[in-house]
Amino acid sequence: MTPQVDTGDPRWQLAVQVLNSPLFEKSPRLRAFLTFICELELTGRHLDINEQQIGVHVFGRPPGYNPGDDSIVRSQARFLRQRLEEYFRGAGQSAPMRISIPKGSYVPVFEANPAAAPMAGNESAVEPEGLAPLPIHARPIDASRSSDSPNGIAGRGKGVAVTLAAAALVVLILGAAFFLHYRRQVKPAQSPEVRFWNSIFDPRRSQVIVPADSTLILMEELTGEQVTFQSYISREYLSKIELPRSLTTLTGRDLENSRYTSMADLYLVSRIMRVPQIGQMRAEIRYARDLSISDAKEDNLILVGGPRANPWVELFAPHMNFYVDYDWKTRQNSVINNSPRSGEQALYAESSGDAAHRVYGLISFEPSLDHEGDALLVAGTSSAGTQSAADFLLSGRSLGEFLRKVERKDGSIPHFELLLEARNVGGNVPDSSVVAYRLVP
Repeated sequence: MTPQVDTGDPRWQLAVQVLNSPLFEKSPRLRAFLTFICELELTGRHLDINEQQIGVHVFGRPPGYNPGDDSIVRSQARFLRQRLEEYFRGAGQSAPMRISIPKGSYVPVFEANPAAAPMAGNESAVEPEGLAPLPIHARPIDASRSSDSPNGIAGRGKGVAVTLAAAALVVLILGAAFFLHYRRQVKPAQSPEVRFWNSIFDPRRSQVIVPADSTLILMEELTGEQVTFQSYISREYLSKIELPRSLTTLTGRDLENSRYTSMADLYLVSRIMRVPQIGQMRAEIRYARDLSISDAKEDNLILVGGPRANPWVELFAPHMNFYVDYDWKTRQNSVINNSPRSGEQALYAESSGDAAHRVYGLISFEPSLDHEGDALLVAGTSSAGTQSAADFLLSGRSLGEFLRKVERKDGSIPHFELLLEARNVGGNVPDSSVVAYRLVP
């Protein structure tokens, strides 16, 4: 029989408090991770806490999977350590114990919390936050002096003056302390673009940036066959690949071990990683082929590229109005407008005969697949189109103007889809303009 956790154990009670905190409530995988290792530790099964077991029982990997080829446990352990440190810096600061996971191990450690040491002196006395004790001692009036004598009147007058001065000083200090406390509590209004990035880089969830899989495009070009989403996530397409005879030295295994992406995508990823809202967090960069369904459901995703190079976009496609598609007949990318409005086109495509050299970019800010977070999709009809979307997204002025236009009355940013048009000048896009947008209900 599997041993059960003693619910009266203070260590388990602490773990439950941590698991039920706001920092963990929107991250089911980190909750499952912490629950699993705490249960094993507190039931004497710490020898079973290893990367293989965590991968199988927490992240749904098959029993025979190779942790050396799949970093899911290591990457999520890093997020879990960060989340625990954040909890015990904040809500759990006064807890008598703390939980940590030393690097190089997955075994949780329950130890005394030094931040919870009792205060010296009178522990029951609680000072208002931000206010220091006031060491002011007013001199009492000498009651033995006659109020009728000149000295008595003078003494009383002097005593009243001292009392009033002391009272005025108390009011002044209290007022100054209150003002400083108020200034600390009232934060300056955040700009719309800051609120937008804060929602994506939410500390309560993990963030994964997924650049396009250019190897997939190479494979489709070599074989002339389209790879379906199901075949991609199961990697079945790698075993069925039939390359032309002229490429007999190249095998499916070679392509499986190759991980290529475009410079435009890498440029966008590097710029996103410098967004100030990331702060101390470490958004993970994951190759599209290494992403799993559980990752896609439970993380805040940033997907770069259209569905041909990043098949994970297809999970969001049924709810999108604007969608980057590839026409196998014309060998051309285009943006499909599923429900054109007045003045809009049903299809936006690049044309070699276009003297203006128009390209199109797409930014989609969507609910995450579990509807507990957010997802950001960035794509284009070409590398220049993707660059136009990246420039708009990471330009405070352009993005800020658009977000101020669509933000709700309460200041929140709605989900949206944004279609951009730009001119391709020698592979660069000097500027872009909004062609159309939709707010996602």
